[in-house]
Amino acid sequence: MVDLDHGFAQHRCGCGAFGVRQRLAGAPCVRTKARLAGSSGYAIFLGLREQSGRVAVPLAVERIVHILQLCNNMRASFVESVLKVLFTSGTLQASDSILTVCAGASERDLFCKLGLSNTLITNIDERMRADEFRPLAWSREDAQHLSFADESFDVAFVADGLHHCRSPHRALTEMYRVARKAVIVIESRDSAVMRLANRVGLSPRYELESVIDHNFAYEGVDNTPIPNYIYRWTESEFKKVIRSFNPAGRHDFQFFYALNLPYEMAKLRKSRAKLLILYAVAPLAKLFSLFFKRQCNSFAMVAIKPDIPADLWPWLMGAPGAVTFNRSYAAKHFKT
Repeated sequence: MVDLDHGFAQHRCGCGAFGVRQRLAGAPCVRTKARLAGSSGYAIFLGLREQSGRVAVPLAVERIVHILQLCNNMRASFVESVLKVLFTSGTLQASDSILTVCAGASERDLFCKLGLSNTLITNIDERMRADEFRPLAWSREDAQHLSFADESFDVAFVADGLHHCRSPHRALTEMYRVARKAVIVIESRDSAVMRLANRVGLSPRYELESVIDHNFAYEGVDNTPIPNYIYRWTESEFKKVIRSFNPAGRHDFQFFYALNLPYEMAKLRKSRAKLLILYAVAPLAKLFSLFFKRQCNSFAMVAIKPDIPADLWPWLMGAPGAVTFNRSYAAKHFKT
């Protein structure tokens, strides 16, 4: 199958969280080299040959590396563009403290590039090490059970990581809990077009590729070998989760969209039929996305938290940490 919406899937090996198989898109890290050298199963998956206990890498792998880098660039450019818009609007500032969950080297590179040096990279993967993410800080964290106190960071950020969690909603609310200002989420959007793609086999419901790509040992749900269900979001669902978790006041919601057609990933598949279909529908898909943005597959969701007490609902009153029911509102509108 051709994955229509995974421009960058989560990778917990420490070599990149967004960027499909980014650890192959550049020079492989030490652990990757070790796994390649010691795993004939992995060599077979990549089409390599095993000679005298060592893996011989043919020139074809260079093409795979180039293809995967192109896929990374397609979605990474969308993430960067969203962050730049948030900079312009003042939602993000260079001095902000930022928590990134389900993150890796790609977040490190992007946030350093944007001058966001006060960023903490976190991930559940036990193989990751702090020196991989310098000059940024690192901590091992489960996004669904963060160890930080409420409002420990200005902003919480995730890119294509929630769908790897056993409870994407729990991870989102944990991000919200530890953020003072806003949460920024990059995921895939659930749409009529995506559901059609699922039905006809152009996009998967479960993410087998990540597990296969990590020697059948990691990258599934909660970083286990079990392939995760690809949870896709809508604007309404995002709003409902946030409003349910904090019903005290008005949130500012912002959404961004982009179309990501994975031509290069399709070329890696054995069957050429899906690639030909993709080429055939591409012009119509691009035109369609200009008029129907919500049918795009790349999806950024931003929730800016209420400013208490200014944004409290009229039936509430008080200060941060001390919000109570406004009895005068009840007396005015209800029989008491």
